[in-house]
Amino acid sequence: MNTLINSCEVSFEIINLSYYSHLIPIFFSLFLAFLVYFKAHKNILSKIFLAFSISFCLWLIADLLTWVSNDYYLIYSTWSPVDHIETVMYIIGLYFVLVFINKKDLSRLSKFFLFLASLFPFLITITKNSVLSFNHSLCEASNNVLLLDYRFFIEILVVLIILINIIKLIFNNIEINKKSSLFILSSMFLFLTVFGVTSYLSAITVYYELNLYALFVIPVFLMAITYSIFSLDIFNIKIVSTYFIVFGLIILNASQLIFITSTTNILLTLLTIILSIILSIILFKNLKKESDQRVKIEKLSKDLEQSRWKIEKTNLDLEIANDKLKGLDKLKTEFVSLASHQLRSPLTAIKGYTSMLLEGDYGEINKEAKETIERVMQSSNNLTLVVEDLLNVSKIESGGMKYEIIKFDFSDLVRDTVKDLSITAEKRGLKLTSSIPDDQKYFVNGDKEKLRQILINLIDNSIKYTKEGSIVTSLVEKSGKIILSIKDTGVGISKEAIKGLFQKFSRGDGAKLNSSGSGLGLYLVKEIVEAHKGRVWIESEGIGKGSTFFVELDEVK
Repeated sequence: MNTLINSCEVSFEIINLSYYSHLIPIFFSLFLAFLVYFKAHKNILSKIFLAFSISFCLWLIADLLTWVSNDYYLIYSTWSPVDHIETVMYIIGLYFVLVFINKKDLSRLSKFFLFLASLFPFLITITKNSVLSFNHSLCEASNNVLLLDYRFFIEILVVLIILINIIKLIFNNIEINKKSSLFILSSMFLFLTVFGVTSYLSAITVYYELNLYALFVIPVFLMAITYSIFSLDIFNIKIVSTYFIVFGLIILNASQLIFITSTTNILLTLLTIILSIILSIILFKNLKKESDQRVKIEKLSKDLEQSRWKIEKTNLDLEIANDKLKGLDKLKTEFVSLASHQLRSPLTAIKGYTSMLLEGDYGEINKEAKETIERVMQSSNNLTLVVEDLLNVSKIESGGMKYEIIKFDFSDLVRDTVKDLSITAEKRGLKLTSSIPDDQKYFVNGDKEKLRQILINLIDNSIKYTKEGSIVTSLVEKSGKIILSIKDTGVGISKEAIKGLFQKFSRGDGAKLNSSGSGLGLYLVKEIVEAHKGRVWIESEGIGKGSTFFVELDEVK
């Protein structure tokens, strides 16, 4: 091979400038691209970015050789593929932008069109028609005009497509990742625009040194793209930016060796580089520990967020279910109220006619028939009490229970109620008495009829669950409170059963002894007493040892 050395020889300053402007972007680009790829090799964007960076570095290497070499043949061979490499770089850049915008890989048809766009400069280059001639005296090649126009057309088209997407993003009302997407697209737009404009100006002005100075600006946009990748976490990498910065500083220090001629300065620079590498290793180890800790914290944070989301969803489901239950409960209450009202009329008629039969209004009836009618009468009375309980529960739950509060002597009410129910107790062989002195007065504010109802329910409850013995009622005054007690010698109640005794449909331990109750009597007692700002409770020493009900109300002087 003959080497002609004359016109292609450039100054030492231009050679140093060329090395500095080309080698630093090459190291930065390759390091970054491979680091990103190895950290996120499954991400399609990391693969495209690697291809883009490699094409950019191939262009830099080819362009560098045309500047620093004084071999005509080497310059000719590296000059010829530059246009093809530059076109491919723009096409890959467009591929990166389109995938980034669509958040997925392109279709096979779209990728085929991109391949066709790169096929024309490839065919011209491999047929040795990219450079038509080479002027040895001026050390300049004569480029294929058609290839140049095609390259400029592709570059303009790619830049316009990116610009259109930037404008669309600016006017897009969706704010999710808008700033990050705009930053990345703008960085790629500026990178390709500056690269293409300087390449075009150097071609038409034949002032190729313009490319050298432009390369000092282009790495800024390259770093902007890489900053976007790291800080915006496109490839799910966050700590890589630190590696990138440290490695870049080491390269910048090493690049000084190109210009330094003094042995002392070379040794000092080498020492600085070695110390930087050692400190970098220490930094990376500590960074890894922090990174591992951060990953754990982020995982815990995500788990916590997921747990919080599940709790919120559960709460929402519970609220919806609660609303449905309230609706069903309201419908149930309305149904019970309606059914109870409908039962009242026939029950009244049954009681009326049976009473007339027993009193002989329809003539004499034999003994067997009379006993049967008495049982009908008793059953209708029991059913009437159940209906009244259901109606009262419906009123309480719907907020329709009305109270007529007056001041009255509670002791008179207790004595009268005991007298009325004593006959029922005697029929069961029980003794129902009141230990309240006739001259003792206990005044309260309340609804007399509602309080009469709780007395009937409590005394009737004691009668039902007492086989033999007595039931004693009493009243005492204590610390401004009137306390009613109803003590029986009945079946008693366990401590476990006491807890749920005043709930709806609770029957306690005596349910087997008497199955005619509705399980609503004590619930109504509690609701009415609490509506009077009082309280009710029961005490029992256990099964078979009797029970004592207590009702506490405020005393009125």
